[in-house]
Amino acid sequence: MRRIVILLACMTFVMTLALAGCGQIREKESGKQTKYIWYLNEEGDGLVMSECGEEEETGLLDVFLERIWTVPEKTSLRPLLDEDVKILDHEVKDGVLTLNFSSAYRQMSSTREVLARAGIVRTFVQLDEITDIRFEIEGEEAVAPSGEPLGMMNAECFVEDAGKQINAIKHLAINLYYTGESGKTLKKEARSIYYSSSKPLEWAIVERVIAGPKVDGNYPTVPANTQIISVTSANGVCYVNLNQTFVTNALNIDERIPVWSIVNSLTDNCSEITQVQFSIEGESNLIFRQSMDLSHPFEADYTLTEAGQAAE
Repeated sequence: MRRIVILLACMTFVMTLALAGCGQIREKESGKQTKYIWYLNEEGDGLVMSECGEEEETGLLDVFLERIWTVPEKTSLRPLLDEDVKILDHEVKDGVLTLNFSSAYRQMSSTREVLARAGIVRTFVQLDEITDIRFEIEGEEAVAPSGEPLGMMNAECFVEDAGKQINAIKHLAINLYYTGESGKTLKKEARSIYYSSSKPLEWAIVERVIAGPKVDGNYPTVPANTQIISVTSANGVCYVNLNQTFVTNALNIDERIPVWSIVNSLTDNCSEITQVQFSIEGESNLIFRQSMDLSHPFEADYTLTEAGQAAE
């Protein structure tokens, strides 16, 4: 794939997520949300979530911090971190939890480190006061094997097929296209993402376009509650099937922008894709907004693009 920098090689492990719908926080009868803590499975090649068991929000940060190194009794689960990996200090500021680890953190294998990081992120972002996690080692920002800073991390960094197996996690640098304040132009935004090989990269790209931008001054192009029905590729064409929300709740922007934000995002990052065919709940023979005929595939078009920025 052109312009894709593979920062973390495809790993040969299976992340088995216990409990259907991993990552989904279910409601108790009392109305309180059940909190979970993630652990390594017995083999150390996957993550399992287990109920925290604490009823009150107060003090949960300290509980989570303690359980990074402990596991529930009478289980074969393993802790996210070994005893030699310490948290030297931590701080919560403006929604960001900074965890400063000892140098032993660097000694973990790539597989173990990604699993530990995913488990830590999923566990701590459940807290209302925390939206992102920043990883440091001896006071310096942690980096990927390529040397690129990890940056802020949240649950969205780890795309997964809920309740199913995840064959590997990949870390890639990609370009996504959103719009400007006028809604008449495209703005390129560089993004570093984690995604699961249980779904194609194309799915992860469309998912990120729907989720919206992270750079100030960039604006969404697709309704946030748009659902992906399927994303498949064959013979150079990517077939993107979305639900009716894409049409019925279309944003008040130039009608070309939603289409080419997805098209350019896909063709920019997947060299084998030269065209994108849209369908809405399986139907392609329709007009989007007033004049966008979706019955034919679309090729990349950069005439609407402004200079872009990178997300932190």
